[in-house]
Amino acid sequence: MGVLPGHMATIAELKPGVLSMHEGSDVKKYFLSSGFALIHANSVADIIAVEAVPIDQIDASLVHKGLAEFTQKLSSATTDLEKAEAQIGIDVHSALYSAITG
Repeated sequence: MGVLPGHMATIAELKPGVLSMHEGSDVKKYFLSSGFALIHANSVADIIAVEAVPIDQIDASLVHKGLAEFTQKLSSATTDLEKAEAQIGIDVHSALYSAITG
């Protein structure tokens, strides 16, 4: 989603993924685990994120390790809560992997 002048006021849920902030020719990229975007009619956006990490500070080896751990937890989960928690971990680590690999 892009926010330009004249954008309609919107509230949007953010799923795990990359937020690109453009200021002139400068672009900064962050990984967001989740949150909300509040877009105002004057093209200003407020981002409320649970967690935001600059892409260049993400350790690929930890992402691979986390994905493997949550995949294992999902395969051994016995309750709906355990399955849901493991699936959330897989979703976030899969999005992290996509963020660092482009």
